[in-house]
Amino acid sequence: MPETQRRSNFSGDRAVSYGSVGATQAADVLVFPPAGFRSTQDEFRLGSGQERFETASAALMTWGVPNGSHLEILNINEAHSEGYHGLLFNEFGAPIAPTAEALDQLFAPDGTPYLSAGTTIELGKMWSPYELSASYRVIYVVREERRMGYALGTLDYVPVVGEEFFSVEWRDDDSVWSVVRTVTAIAEGRKYFYLTPLIRLRQWLQRRQYVRSLLPARTA
Repeated sequence: MPETQRRSNFSGDRAVSYGSVGATQAADVLVFPPAGFRSTQDEFRLGSGQERFETASAALMTWGVPNGSHLEILNINEAHSEGYHGLLFNEFGAPIAPTAEALDQLFAPDGTPYLSAGTTIELGKMWSPYELSASYRVIYVVREERRMGYALGTLDYVPVVGEEFFSVEWRDDDSVWSVVRTVTAIAEGRKYFYLTPLIRLRQWLQRRQYVRSLLPARTA
């Protein structure tokens, strides 16, 4: 991962800017999003086999999505000292307490530690050409035998609030997929009401980048 640019005005202590925390984990969120929110899901096949799954998972969990999407990582505030372990869910989407195994620190083959719940990240070039950065917190992490992923929740109130879930799935037919699920709402106000079509277009373009960000050529 490229060296990040530290900013003194970035704080990891802020609360998330939306109410439906963990909404991206619910199985029916695509059909029944929270009131005022819109949900989406995009998928892209990355290849097949266990090796491809493990390689893509390692890239995903070491910030491969923003890096492979040509975003700029401005700041990262690790959560290890804050005692926050995020949310965990069972197969039905109900929250459960994290186990000791789920809290173990994992590492990529090159020794880079996997991201963890509670970590905050500030990203630039999100709303290009506008010079706006966006701040997020890792809400929860998924660690399963054939699925890895994490959700980012917004810390800002403009121009979009909500949650994005990024995952890699190794399916029963041996195929490996990148999956991006979002539950977001446009900020309130006349300005953002008129800009809604442009904001939604930008989100659609971002999602196209996200699901392709873990391709080998982008994560090399």
